[in-house]
Amino acid sequence: MLVRLKVQQSGKRRVRLWFPVILIWIILAALMIVLLPFLLLGAVFSLGRGPGFRLLLVYPLLAAVLWNLGGLTVDVAQKESALLIDFI
Repeated sequence: MLVRLKVQQSGKRRVRLWFPVILIWIILAALMIVLLPFLLLGAVFSLGRGPGFRLLLVYPLLAAVLWNLGGLTVDVAQKESALLIDFI
């Protein structure tokens, strides 16, 4: 899967980037590994009286959302600028 990013503003250069989603996955996986102990600690301390169980569902839900981004297109246009994010 690829991500196409295009930013356009009047009077400035256009920015067009194509990159594989695996790069985003690698960065996100590293970040999630670093934050995992804090998430588990928060879940253990709030298990009896708070959102402890829901905190444990954050990682699987985030992975499911990112996995199903294929085909998503975000196209925003204003008078002088435009943004396109396309998951191919």
